[in-house]
Amino acid sequence: MNATYTPRENSVAWKVAQFLQAHSEEKLDADLIAAKCDCDRRNIHTLLGPAVQAGLLTRAEDLESGELVYRAGKVALNVPEQPGSGGFHGWLERKGIASAEGRAVPRSESSAPPPTAPAPQARKQSPRFTMDARAVPIEKGVPLPSGVKVMDWSPLLDKLEPGDSFLVPYAARSSISTAVKAYKDATGKTLATRTLEAGIRVWRTK
Repeated sequence: MNATYTPRENSVAWKVAQFLQAHSEEKLDADLIAAKCDCDRRNIHTLLGPAVQAGLLTRAEDLESGELVYRAGKVALNVPEQPGSGGFHGWLERKGIASAEGRAVPRSESSAPPPTAPAPQARKQSPRFTMDARAVPIEKGVPLPSGVKVMDWSPLLDKLEPGDSFLVPYAARSSISTAVKAYKDATGKTLATRTLEAGIRVWRTK
C-alpha cells in the first residue's frame, strides 16, 4: 500500500474519494462514477486502481448486482487547506455551491467576474396549424411497422456447456441481462453474469 499517494485535485480518484469519505455509508459502481465524473466507464477501474492500493478506497463485488463497487477506505484523503476554507467543502464553497460545513461564497466575492446574463430573445411564434379533418383520406391494409428489433441470444446460450463462458461489451449489458433471465426461466439452466473490466461475462454453471 502506498500511503503517500494523493490523487490530483479534481481528478476522478479525487472526486470519488472525497465523496465517499463525506458519505461513508454510500457505495458507487462504475456507471454512477462515470455519470458523476463525466468520464468513460471503461477507464474507471484503471483510474481508481492507485487509490484502492493506497487505501483511500475499497473495491469489492456487490453480491446483489454482481458489479464491482467502491466504498471509502481506511486512509483519509489529505487535501491541503486554502485560506478561508479548505477540503472538499471548501472546494464546493469556492465554486459557489453550499456545503454541509459552511456557506457558499457569493459570486460577487470570488475572483472570477460574474457571468453576463444573455439578452432575452423574442419567442418565435409557431404558425397555427389548421386543416379540414374531413378531407383526410382513410387507407386500408397498411401494415404496422414492428418495434425495435430485439437481439436473439438463444443460439449462443444454447451452445454453452457447464463451465463455458463468453464476454460481450458493456453496451450489451441490458440486452444480455434480459436474455439470460428469460433463458433461465425457459430452460431451467443456471447462468451467471459478472461485470468485469473488459466487459460483461456470462457463465453457464449447471
